Amino acid sequence: MDVLTTHAEFLDVNCYAVRAEGRSDCILIDSGYDCAPALERLLAEESLAPQAIFLTHGHPDHILGLNNVLARWNVPVHLGGADRYRLDRPATMLSPQFAQMLAPLVEGWAAPEVTDIADGENFEVAGLTVTAVSAPGHTEGSMLLRVVADAEEIIFTGDVVFAGAIGRVDLPGGDARAMQDSLRAFAALPDVPIYPGHGPASRVGRELATNPFF
Repeated sequence: MDVLTTHAEFLDVNCYAVRAEGRSDCILIDSGYDCAPALERLLAEESLAPQAIFLTHGHPDHILGLNNVLARWNVPVHLGGADRYRLDRPATMLSPQFAQMLAPLVEGWAAPEVTDIADGENFEVAGLTVTAVSAPGHTEGSMLLRVVADAEEIIFTGDVVFAGAIGRVDLPGGDARAMQDSLRAFAALPDVPIYPGHGPASRVGRELATNPFF
């Protein structure tokens, strides 16, 4: 598999394109604010056509680029069902301080159509198998996305696990106890590469050995 990365302007979100070896189609992971132009250039350079968008969770920094992305590629969007409500009023989904910062970014926002995904649900798209694993704690609908092609596996962790850190649980919808359960489930995953919503890539085993939250 190839993982291609762009960075959205607001809060430096990682937005990914993933392709199976030898394919000219791909999937997209997360859609941060104003990611579309850089993503369009990247996909044009690689001659890639996206087939679906998977969102790790519904926080505004991961979803505000959706409408611009969908204007370029009309593809299905998948999001954990418990986070669907977050698309309706994204500016209110973080702290009051963030609401003020987000106000100019959500002018004219209209929630796009999304398909709910559930724990354990599998998708076969662009030569990839995508399995959603419920991982609440940061948000109610946070998902780990396990992506497999030709026996190779990688995991997109969103804001559940970062390199050396974990996601916040003090924002609306956060739950420290649920996060602990999600981290225990993460610890049982195979030692494969992980790609978080912010910051550098890592591996499951590296995080279990060095991340102070494990």
